[in-house]
Amino acid sequence: MHIVDVIQQDSFFPNFENSHRHKEKILYAMVAPILFGLLVGLKHEVIESCRGIDKILLRELARNYREGDGDCGICFEYAVHSAIRNNNPLVIERIQEALSLCGIEGRNTTSILLGFEKSRILQINNELLNTLTDNSILVSNINNKGIRIKKYLEEIQKSFRFQNIRKNLPVSINGIWKADLFVGNLDTDMWAAVSVKINPLSLRYANGLVIGIVPSKWNQEKPCQIKNGMVICPLLYDNAFMYFFYSAWRIISEFIKYDAKVPHERFLSGIEELSVAQYLEQNRERPVLELVDEDLKRLAHPTLLLPEVKNIITTDINNNFLNQDKTNSTIVVPNSILKSTF
Repeated sequence: MHIVDVIQQDSFFPNFENSHRHKEKILYAMVAPILFGLLVGLKHEVIESCRGIDKILLRELARNYREGDGDCGICFEYAVHSAIRNNNPLVIERIQEALSLCGIEGRNTTSILLGFEKSRILQINNELLNTLTDNSILVSNINNKGIRIKKYLEEIQKSFRFQNIRKNLPVSINGIWKADLFVGNLDTDMWAAVSVKINPLSLRYANGLVIGIVPSKWNQEKPCQIKNGMVICPLLYDNAFMYFFYSAWRIISEFIKYDAKVPHERFLSGIEELSVAQYLEQNRERPVLELVDEDLKRLAHPTLLLPEVKNIITTDINNNFLNQDKTNSTIVVPNSILKSTF
């Protein structure tokens, strides 16, 4: 089984003051993982009817996609993870501030994506979590109390899928199955469980969750603050991460609603968004994976996107290895899972 691994190679905005000049190239980089995320979310019967995931054309994605309540949130979670992994300057300062508020110092910040461990169909044979050291500390609350995470790894992984396993975890982290990321600093080997929510009202405290990452409102950009037992970390909007994420999401949403054609001008904001939509329409007869792996890579800002084709090992819910040649199951895997950070 092959996938396209879409990650941010560097910062979104190498020259923040002039980022508006790079908007179209930034948007090409941002729409690629959104397209891919929607593609792998298609039902298996749809993928089979379209001759396989690598054969699905852009117009076929538009006609077969069914909007779900959590689609934007999943893309947001992945985008945040990628930005942290690649030290995006528009998020990394905020993330390090949030880590500092819960007692985690250091500068070599990275992220482990946990969302795919929650799947009841597939899980990744995750080498990264297995390589956490015996000294790795998971901070369990904002008072800097922590536990050595290594000895609880197996229970933590199972807790995402099996409710009866959660009672085996220490009380201080028995809500960790609600986490989306582990974020920490490699130089101090300290980690925090993080919840990522596109809707701030959906953010809920649970034992073991110490940071909540949410979007800022366009007219209310608040600092990181401690609230209800968590460090709330709002990502900035004004000419920043949230602005470009929402812009890319709007392009793809309207493009799909218009059957893979350029939406009316009233639905998109500015020439850059319309230009990206026009390019996608011109390539509506192309396979989505081909666009993501080749064309969007070429058009995107050179520091933003690095598509890669990789094989992955998957197991079923009982940890039995699946035959890659006979399964149609596909999952997007971030670079943090495929490569060891240590």
